Amino acid sequence: MKFRIRTKLLLTYLFLIFLALSILTLAILGPLQNFYIKHVEAELIKNARLVSRIIEPHLLDGNYQQIDKTVKELGEQIASRITVIKNNGEVLGETHKSISLMENHADRPEFKTALEGQIGTATRFSTTLDTTHLYVALPFKNQGEIDAVIRLSLPILGIQETYALLRETLFIGGLLATLIALLLSFWLARTFTKPIEEISKTANKISNGDLEQKVFITSNDELALLGQSINNMTASLKTQFNEITTSKQRLEAILSHMASGVIVIDNIGLIQSVNPQAESIFGIKEKKVIGRPYHRVIRNFNLLENIDQVMNRQNHYPTSYEFSILHPEKHTLKAYAAPVVYKDKIEQVVIVFHDITTLRQLEKMKTDFVANASHELRTPVASIKGFSETLLDGALEDKDVAQRFVNIIDKEAERLGVLINDLLDLSCIETKSLAIEKAPTDIKKLLRESVDYLENQAQEKGVEVSVEVTEQLPKILANKEMLSSAFINLIDNGIKYTPQGGTIKIGAFKEQEHILIRFTDTGVGIPKEDLSRIFERFFRVDRARTQEIKGTGLGLSIVKHIIEQHQGYINVQSEVGNGSKFTITLPLI
Repeated sequence: MKFRIRTKLLLTYLFLIFLALSILTLAILGPLQNFYIKHVEAELIKNARLVSRIIEPHLLDGNYQQIDKTVKELGEQIASRITVIKNNGEVLGETHKSISLMENHADRPEFKTALEGQIGTATRFSTTLDTTHLYVALPFKNQGEIDAVIRLSLPILGIQETYALLRETLFIGGLLATLIALLLSFWLARTFTKPIEEISKTANKISNGDLEQKVFITSNDELALLGQSINNMTASLKTQFNEITTSKQRLEAILSHMASGVIVIDNIGLIQSVNPQAESIFGIKEKKVIGRPYHRVIRNFNLLENIDQVMNRQNHYPTSYEFSILHPEKHTLKAYAAPVVYKDKIEQVVIVFHDITTLRQLEKMKTDFVANASHELRTPVASIKGFSETLLDGALEDKDVAQRFVNIIDKEAERLGVLINDLLDLSCIETKSLAIEKAPTDIKKLLRESVDYLENQAQEKGVEVSVEVTEQLPKILANKEMLSSAFINLIDNGIKYTPQGGTIKIGAFKEQEHILIRFTDTGVGIPKEDLSRIFERFFRVDRARTQEIKGTGLGLSIVKHIIEQHQGYINVQSEVGNGSKFTITLPLI
């Protein structure tokens, strides 16, 4: 902290006055204190000799009880503490405490000095009286041998009080002068430094991010102008900081919730940011890849080339590249890499990954659907047209031939009608245009009715169909006709793909808050690679292998959508040659 010259001079004068008074006080108090202590010691020595003469007969006779009694009487008369100590440290007499409670005094320094034949003196804290004492110890000799030690002591509190009174008297004048000068210097220093301290404190808080702080200066000098400038700067910083914070939060929210993955790379190729979708796509964790080179995280060569071109400014526009990854899951991605340029310098590169797996699958499904629908529709139409033309060309004249051709046309028309109805039903279910009226439905009863409906077909094929529902299942809210259609489709499929002598077992049971219905057959099974597609429209497993089995390929797709309309789901487990198991899960509520 800096002061003006007059303040420095004032502080210097204060220091000199204080130093002079301190030296004067110490020069007087030091000798005066020593004189007073020597006087007290002399008085204690004189009294100790008097006590020694009084108790000498008792010491020579060994009348220790009388010594303690005499010591207590003398202590009251001379207002001093008297302790008679035998040469082994045992206390024979004590004015302030019972000798039975006194500890051995052999380790006392004044006692040790007295045993050497000298007058022992000491100033220390007394554990017996819990205060500091001045001790004087005289040796008591018997036939040239020190037989005991006479010790007198006074609390130095009185000495200290006298010394404090003298010190106070000497200091009071100097302190008054020093205090006046100190108050004056303090007032001057405060006048000049308080506004600066306030500005400094406020500036520190502002630098730590507290932009609500303001500087309040009541004077009209340069400090007030400085304070106003800081307030203006803080208001501007607050506005800019709020804008930056809002933009950052908005950007973080967008990155966290957008469906596309985003990776941000700095200008030296280190990863700066990864959003949750990118973590999911690549099976990485942001904390583990931050600060790592991007080519150690992204493993696609062509994509790395595109990013390198952007990093090296070979391409000033966003580049796109479509690629596939297999780990942690199979995805088809389209990546867009764009530079972030500031002052004609690339600061960052932003890479956005769009997951187009579903889009590509839908495109393939659309292509397959058009092809399959065309094929399924073309076959009956071609048959109807061919046989119709044959009849028109003269086959009507032959009644047997005409009857056979008309029967074929009727079957193909029926097949065409079934296909069109299935397509219409599937379309209505998918778009949820059918109003579903639900009512309490007995699953066990509905399963048995579905089996009875296909009983003749199962007998003709030689397939045994059984329903095993042992427990009393609660009724569920469902559309009976739609659910029956789903069950019949699954049973019909099982009969078609199960060879003669095979079995289809249908079971249903309650599990927590759901009803599980299982259709297990001993049929030909489904290849593993086809399991994910069997619920697609017109998809049929290995058409060449199952060519003799008639069907539109829409049944399982209809089943799936019916179950989903009931807030349930269906899954399948199957192995080629070991049959299939379809499990429907429907909620109780």
